[in-house]
Amino acid sequence: METAKHPLLVYISHFQMGDYIAFAWLILLFFLFIFLAILLAKKRPGLAIIIVLLDLALLFGAPFFIKYYLDRSLRSHQLTLNHVQQLLFSQTLILQGSLANTSPKPFAWCRVSFMVVPKKEGELSRFLATLKPLHQTSISIQTPLSSTEVVPFETVIEPFRLDEETMEVITKAECY
Repeated sequence: METAKHPLLVYISHFQMGDYIAFAWLILLFFLFIFLAILLAKKRPGLAIIIVLLDLALLFGAPFFIKYYLDRSLRSHQLTLNHVQQLLFSQTLILQGSLANTSPKPFAWCRVSFMVVPKKEGELSRFLATLKPLHQTSISIQTPLSSTEVVPFETVIEPFRLDEETMEVITKAECY
């Protein structure tokens, strides 16, 4: 359970003003729809139940959309994996790439995650493969990254042998 809590705690600890405003709107809409359902409860109970159910769906679904939207607009970045090298006579995999800040704001901290998964066709199959990767690791970039700046990174995964015909490396970055 600790691994499931960690990304949420990292996200909450790096809240910015846009995050606070978006979640304040979400809470305001939640209570507004609950108030509307209470007003309609005596005259139209069926509609009130539908509003409450839609309100609960909004409350649990909107945080994912908020994070996705804010990551695309306020914390946009470009991650490139330039070189994947499996050493021939050892079980060592070397990954090299670069991370570019494409947002107008500087980043104080970034985490780059690497997952080795089986090669799959189709978007759903690839997503399901990321739920249980063959190997997973991440690195933290602690140096401040100003707007339009590019920082190179490198990581070594050992002991691991990559079979390029049946496996692929998927990268993901979170920057705050």
